[in-house]
Amino acid sequence: MKRVFWLLVVLFVMILGKLFKTVAYDRQTIASSSYNSRLGYDSGDFKRGTIYDVDGNVMAESVKDGDRYKRQYPYGRAAAHITGYTGSGAVGIEAAENFTLLGLNNEISQRAENILHGVEMQGNDVHLTVDMDIQQLAYELLGNNKGAAVVMNPTTGAIIAMASTPAYNPNTVNADWNELANDSSSPMLNRATQGLYPPGSTFKIITALAAMRNMANIDDFTFDCEGEVEIGNSVIHCYNSRVHGRLNIDDAMAVSCNSTFATLGKTVGAAKLRETADNLNANSAITLEVPLSQSSVSLSRFSSDSELAETSIGQGKTVVTPIYMAMLISSVANDGQMMQPYMVSSITDSAGNTVSTTVPKVYDTVMTSQEADRLTEMLIQVINRGTGTAAQLKGYQAAGKTGTAENENENDHSWFVGFASTDNPQVAVAVILENVSGNERATPIGARLMQAVLDKQNAGKIDNNNYNYQAQPVTPEENKNDEINSDTEIIENTVTPDDDYVIGSDNTDGSTDGTSNGNNNENGTDGTQNGSPGTNDGSSGDNNTGGGTTETPTIGGSDNNTEGGNTAPGLYKDNEGHRLELVNK
Repeated sequence: MKRVFWLLVVLFVMILGKLFKTVAYDRQTIASSSYNSRLGYDSGDFKRGTIYDVDGNVMAESVKDGDRYKRQYPYGRAAAHITGYTGSGAVGIEAAENFTLLGLNNEISQRAENILHGVEMQGNDVHLTVDMDIQQLAYELLGNNKGAAVVMNPTTGAIIAMASTPAYNPNTVNADWNELANDSSSPMLNRATQGLYPPGSTFKIITALAAMRNMANIDDFTFDCEGEVEIGNSVIHCYNSRVHGRLNIDDAMAVSCNSTFATLGKTVGAAKLRETADNLNANSAITLEVPLSQSSVSLSRFSSDSELAETSIGQGKTVVTPIYMAMLISSVANDGQMMQPYMVSSITDSAGNTVSTTVPKVYDTVMTSQEADRLTEMLIQVINRGTGTAAQLKGYQAAGKTGTAENENENDHSWFVGFASTDNPQVAVAVILENVSGNERATPIGARLMQAVLDKQNAGKIDNNNYNYQAQPVTPEENKNDEINSDTEIIENTVTPDDDYVIGSDNTDGSTDGTSNGNNNENGTDGTQNGSPGTNDGSSGDNNTGGGTTETPTIGGSDNNTEGGNTAPGLYKDNEGHRLELVNK
């Protein structure tokens, strides 16, 4: 009897302890859990708190509709994946901060005042780090493409913007539910945090760091690129099978030489490359106020040379989220410190009193300041003379990396990660466009977002007219039967080794207005920069890879093709009006 009695006592105490934990410590988690049926309960008799952006603009509020309250989202689709919605369940900040927005921490006192004095019940307000000027710009720049853009402060981890397209209208989720649920484009998916993509050449940042850590002196390394390299059972091609010649590590990063980085990966080895990726938290379960997918680098010491080579250039089984890539490039900008990302800056009660404030914190120190500085030097070369010239800024030095992620079934994905300025990092970006082709690429979008943030922070305002650019969606049919496209390979029997190559562009003569397309970019990235310094308008250069070659181009040396009003020497047309340019092999 005594044993049974004490057993029951112990069980009773355990139950009390569990109930205390649930009430005292787990209540907020339960209140915001997607399994909580209360998230779908919207009686309308309670005024949820308001969600504000960093400038105090209302992103979500409850307004009186007769005797009830109705939730409204003034920015609609532009901020949908941040605010989320409530009513048909809840997602986004509406779900993550449900406990706060309902004011559950003082619900009893509010209900008492409501009964005794008729005081309106109102939840606490949530203030975000998001800047709706930049958020709207990011959404507009993504256009009708599937893709995402993350903009963050690299020194604090604060999310400045986080756009995902296509999006949905949070004001009409209930009415649109069936259509949204069956939409094959997945507009309710937050691609910025939940989309998993091969990183393409942006992964070369990790490969370069692994080489720096595991090779005797990376500054003495050179490689003779012949356009392709065979490693294991794989033949790794450079973009358009381009022969880059002898390169050092800075050159290889600037022109994004696949052969060089595949060789570096093989030299470092699978175990060390995986170790570096783990050090950079590529396989870590990172948290944010909204749900995140986990990036993954699956290399091991047992991986084949082929898998190692593919991983070294961001292909193979490696997948990452845009938010992780924003954190990675931010750690380079922030002297090796990777900050914990966050969107909620503070909570205030209905009287305007501050309830809590988020203090930025370091998630992990992932590299030394010397390693970060050396990577920055390489990434500056990408912007100044390499594949990322479309990301040159007005008045600021940027650093970044472009990337093309191959897709087995559709067009390639386009990546850009970068930060600015290099002497005082204030903004970092990660942009992904799914299945794009031609000149519509992620790099100009990243550039315009960085420029806008810097202009607003340093000049106090932005002028949207300066950031006009929209990557229009491109379907495979648009490139069908085009003999001068990114898949056209160099035809060796039309030139001798000593000849210059004739490099073509997908744009026909007269298709641009004072802009330069095909500026030395691994992706054929649009080089439009609205007159920003450093643009090589119409000039020829060693790295132009806007397309392929032609067997019998019509050379018209006397034809004065102009770009922006300047004669472009060495610029020709073929019979179909495609611009051609002589470059050294």
